[in-house]
Parts: sequence; structure tokens; C-alpha cells
Amino acid sequence: MSVVPVQGKGASDTQKQVVALLKLLATRLQWSVARPILASTGIHVSRGWSETIAAASGDVYSDAIWTAAYKRLSNILRLHTYVGNKRVSFFDLREQNDDSRARILMWAKKAAVENLSPVVDKRHFNIVEAPTTKEGLEPYKAPPPKLIAVDYIGEKLYLQFFSTRSYTFREPLDISLMTASQRKAFSEYEELIGVRTRSIPCFDTAVVDTATELVEIRVDFQPGVTEDKDVSPFSQVIGELNRIGTKYINQGVVGAGLINLHSAINPMYQDEKCGRVTALGFVATGKNSSSNNRGQLHRSKTKDLRKDEFHVGGKIHVEKIDPYAIGITWQQNDPKGDLSMEIKGSARSLYNRKLGQVVDVEILGCLDLDDYEFVRDQVLSRLKRPRK
Repeated sequence: MSVVPVQGKGASDTQKQVVALLKLLATRLQWSVARPILASTGIHVSRGWSETIAAASGDVYSDAIWTAAYKRLSNILRLHTYVGNKRVSFFDLREQNDDSRARILMWAKKAAVENLSPVVDKRHFNIVEAPTTKEGLEPYKAPPPKLIAVDYIGEKLYLQFFSTRSYTFREPLDISLMTASQRKAFSEYEELIGVRTRSIPCFDTAVVDTATELVEIRVDFQPGVTEDKDVSPFSQVIGELNRIGTKYINQGVVGAGLINLHSAINPMYQDEKCGRVTALGFVATGKNSSSNNRGQLHRSKTKDLRKDEFHVGGKIHVEKIDPYAIGITWQQNDPKGDLSMEIKGSARSLYNRKLGQVVDVEILGCLDLDDYEFVRDQVLSRLKRPRK
């Protein structure tokens, strides 16, 4: 429950920091996920991001409440930039020759943080102070992405990059707030949708896991929102990571070894203990014919498609089900939201290994490292990799 604010006192520096954090979190977290988190800090929660941010700008609490809210929200924001709303690709360092692999792993363990700390020290902001205004984001539109943090934790080297990308948002417009002439012009419409392009702060993460000898590229994305197709954040992060590697160890960090995730799809589909299948694309093969489900991805927010009556009934009459795309959801206990992942393959992956490669998995709902590692390991544990 929120603490009742006291009016009539100027905003403190900590309050301004909390408001800035809310604006940054609003670019990353859906309101349904954020609401219980914000409520737990003690600040007033309204009907959405805009109203809550406006209220926080004017409400006055004790310094202790603002300080506690800042501490909790800054920790959530920092973690979310590393694990929240990511398209993840994996490179297997074991596909490189022994000398190259050893050089990369030794640099990640022993020298990378020291090498890159001077670069990070020159940054204009740290993660929780990233800009959100149009003017503040403008300098970060041009590539390459900027390195803003480097850490070596738990046998993993984390490189955090920042950039600005454009997304197209479709938003309902309130006709009742328009002028009389505007309301008359739109009087025959039941709903009005506005389309606008916004610049969004994005955090892309490169992780060198020295224990498993994997490199992860985690690219930020906005679920359900159209993004600028002219920009390839994946390629930009790869380019900057390899530029850094060339500078310090005279070779790129990734090249060979991009993992095809297709082989994880069927084992996850077959394992009924592996969450709830909420999206599925498949080809069903009969003895004398083949059904054509290639153009449609089946979805259900609440059902497990493995157990859906229609799917089970059809499965009885075919010889084989070959899934090529899958989405899985794991239910979480309140106040956390559900965790989910989706591997968006195509039917080509069933017949042409080269053209049908599936090289990324979308991971959603993670608020901390435990969430992320749980979902990631659901995929990795079902892949066959060469031994060391």
C-alpha cells in the first residue's frame, strides 16, 4: 500500500532521481509488470505510467521513502538492462581453433575489465542515469553502440552497450479531449488510433561465459512494437565486440560458432514438464500425405497447446509432428509476472539446415539473473555441443 504523500514541499534531489528512474523504466517494463513493483516501494501508483510519473513529480514523501524507492528501482532497472526483453544468440567458442579460444578466454578472465575500464570511465552517464528525452538520446543514434559498463562476475565477462533506436507505436486517441471541430470530424468513428515514431534507449549485452565457453549476444527489443528494419543492433554489437577484441588481443571475439537453436525445439515440445506451450508452428506428416501448417503459428495465452483438444485429436491421425517454432511460458508466483521464451523458426529449418537456421530466442519477463538463467538454460540444456 502506498504511503499518503504530504503536499507543499519542494522536490528533493532524490525525488528527482526517482522520477528519472520511472521515466527510464517506462521505456522497458509493461505497466502490468511494473505496477506491483512500484506499489511495493511505497510511492503512489496511479492508472498507468504517465499518471504515476506525474504524481511522483508532485508528491512529497519523507527522504527515507524516496531513498528506499531509489535503491530498489535502480537495482531493478540495472538488472533489467541485462536480462529484460532480449533476443539472444549464442556463439560456441569451441568452434574456434584452440589458440584463438584460449586467447579469448584468458583475456576475458584476466585483462578485459582492466583494459576497458578507462573507456567506461569516459562515459557520459552510468546505466541508471541513461537519457530518455529526444534531445538526450539524439547523440546515440549513430553507430557504433557505446560501451557504458564492464564487469567480470561469476566467471562471466559482461559488456554493456548503449544506443538509441526508433520504434513505431500505435496508440488510442481520446476523441473527447479534442476540439469541437475535431470531435465533429471524427464523430462517426468508434476508435481512433495514432501512429508515431519514438526514440528509445536500448541496452545490448555481450557476455563471454568462460565456464561454458559461450558468447551470448543479448539484443534489446520492444515486444509487439514495430522496429526500424534498417538498423541491425545484432550486427552492430558484433562489430563493436570484434573491434574491441582486435584492439586488445589482435583477433575478433566471435565469428564461427553461431549456434542453430532448431535442435532445441522438439525436445522442449516433447517434454511436458517444460512449461506451457503457448505458441507452436509445425508440420504434421501422414502416411500418404502431409498437412500444411507452415503459414500459421498457433497461439494460446492460457492453454498448453500440447494438451489442446484440437491439437491432440489431430495428432492421433498423423504419423509425425515436426515443430519448427515454439513459445513456452512458465508461471511465476506473485508479484512476479510469467517468464516466457519464443524460438521463431520457419518450416525451412526442417529441410534446409543452412537456409533454415534459427539463431535467436526471445526471452521475456525476466527481472533478475535467476529468472534469465532459468529460461536460457531451458534452451541450452537441450542443445548438443562438442566436448572440450
